[in-house]
Amino acid sequence: MKLFGLYPPEKPTRLFRIRSYLLYFVILIPVPALGALYIFLEEDQTRIGDNGFVVAETACVIIKLMPFVVNGSQMKRCIHYLEDSSFEVAPDNRKILEKSIYICRRNSKVFIVSIVVGNISFNLKPFLGEGRILPVDVWFPCSPTENTKIYCIIFLMLSLGIGYMSLSNAAIDPLIGGLCCLASGHLQVLKNNLQNLHTKSAESSSDTMKRNIKKCVKYHSAILSFIKEYERCFSSIVFSQFLASVVVVCFCCLQLNKLPPMTITFFNTVGYLIVFLAEIYFYCYYGTILYEESNSLSNAIYMGNWYDYDINSKKDLIFLMERSKRPISVTAGKILDLSVDTFVMILQRSYSLLAVLKNQ
Repeated sequence: MKLFGLYPPEKPTRLFRIRSYLLYFVILIPVPALGALYIFLEEDQTRIGDNGFVVAETACVIIKLMPFVVNGSQMKRCIHYLEDSSFEVAPDNRKILEKSIYICRRNSKVFIVSIVVGNISFNLKPFLGEGRILPVDVWFPCSPTENTKIYCIIFLMLSLGIGYMSLSNAAIDPLIGGLCCLASGHLQVLKNNLQNLHTKSAESSSDTMKRNIKKCVKYHSAILSFIKEYERCFSSIVFSQFLASVVVVCFCCLQLNKLPPMTITFFNTVGYLIVFLAEIYFYCYYGTILYEESNSLSNAIYMGNWYDYDINSKKDLIFLMERSKRPISVTAGKILDLSVDTFVMILQRSYSLLAVLKNQ
């Protein structure tokens, strides 16, 4: 993210901002703009499926990266929000959090490797066919394939644009899903603390119990504050990804429908579709996990030895149970929930659009 100007230093300089805006406007934006012009202005519409999913995805990335370019410092604060002292965990709970950290790192590595391999194969595609072709069909006033110098310049421009898009996605998408996964891990720690309050209050005094319950309430409040900041920073990003995903999945399936199987282009498109579905599934799956963990907070309190607590501690736990009755639900654009149901809905809308295009 630092390489692409999406992660500002402690004190962002003017040079860093200029580099961020140059990469954003000069490298990224021309690809979807020229690709869209090709789709609308060219008479040969047979390759719409070839370019539609790439143009839709790059247009989506323009919206996704804008908050990182414009409000980089705010996004950085959200990324490091969970490093605050409010989220420190006891050594006996460290294993719970380490499991979430391991999952985040594993997902990031798998996703980055998949994106890099896909990006290399996508840029090698023109060299495996006959004649001069570009990675993506774009509109130009003159033919870009007739002159070798012009062809090389345009090929380099498209490769840089697609590389910028794919590699920035490889960094941002596991990050968004990973933060949600870490928040779920902290909820698991909170549930463990609430369920084992009697063991953590070794003195069995009301004051010790009250202090431990107060820590749990503050911990819960810190998690809720993080989710609020998380949604404020990433809600529009995820919403744009959901909107584009309907078009991208549709065009990928349309492309697969007309490609001969067992060809390089066929397997490239299948790989792209799998990676893209994994990309949106990250959001939906960990949003569902977060919802389920927060929804079971009251059960964790009930499974503890609350019947042995003093009356004031019981009242405090009742207030916490009432507060946790509303599960944590992260939304995309204040419209769609991050849930597996939303993932299924996206697949259904993509199929509906595919059926309409195939009948045209």
